[in-house]
Amino acid sequence: MTIKAIVRLVIDDRGQDLVEYALLSGIVGVAGILVFPVIVDKMGTAYASWQTGAQNAWEPCPPAPAACP
Repeated sequence: MTIKAIVRLVIDDRGQDLVEYALLSGIVGVAGILVFPVIVDKMGTAYASWQTGAQNAWEPCPPAPAACP
């Protein structure tokens, strides 16, 4: 490379935003991939707990001709 090309590479910052956004996107993506297995287990446990609670809270209508409240 010539001296002019090196100076232009150091001084010119037109692609700086694009590189910053690409790095930020990569970091967020890797963090999401690393955290996802932990979140899946906790979400499964929470959903099972909510489902059990909802099933236990439900009371069917008595088998009488009266309408349910």
